[in-house]
Amino acid sequence: MPSAPHLPIAMTTADIKRTQQHFSDAAGRALRAGFEWLELHFAHGFLAQNFLSRHSNNRTDQYGGSLENRARFLLETVAEVKTVWPESLPLTIRLGVFEFDEHAELSFSESIQVLKWLKEAGVDLVDVSLASSTPGEQVPWGPNFMVPYAERVRQETGLQVATSWHIKGAQDADTFIREGRLDLVFLARSLLANPHWAFHAARELKIDESEAVLPTPYAYWLKQWELT
Repeated sequence: MPSAPHLPIAMTTADIKRTQQHFSDAAGRALRAGFEWLELHFAHGFLAQNFLSRHSNNRTDQYGGSLENRARFLLETVAEVKTVWPESLPLTIRLGVFEFDEHAELSFSESIQVLKWLKEAGVDLVDVSLASSTPGEQVPWGPNFMVPYAERVRQETGLQVATSWHIKGAQDADTFIREGRLDLVFLARSLLANPHWAFHAARELKIDESEAVLPTPYAYWLKQWELT
């Protein structure tokens, strides 16, 4: 006989509390290791995003249903992390603020409210990203496509914002910062493709002593090479 289909089992309250403790434990290890910036990954269909999304959260207890309930895991996790992470160091999150489906604006408005709560809870910056909570999403891939959403988040929540996703050019990145559309630009694949992207960007932007964006030993020898 064919086996019965595997059905997902919802986390118990004890599972949730244990997972939140794991977030806190990881934050403590990062602090002891010397990290001075912490970002909690609440995007891309990972656990926190799945609690928040109407698509993936079918719970009927205090962690499901209303927006307040669906946001509870995120807020409790931040509170748990803050028991070990100092106020003097940045605490940021990456959140999928937009589900690119027929209810996209609803998901965005909910994200705005959740971000306001997270700001009150002590989050310093949001890395504005994708939800990836449903296979039906139609993401408008293209250069810099998340920048307008990050700008809206900045305007509507007062949080500092960053984003990434197909930001490749130094001129674009510089303009987004100078115009106040973003507070930071994050890079991933651009740095994987070119670990010295920041150095080349500084040169493209004609920044004096552009080699200073590199570690000091590299900068010293590059400077000497240019002099010779």
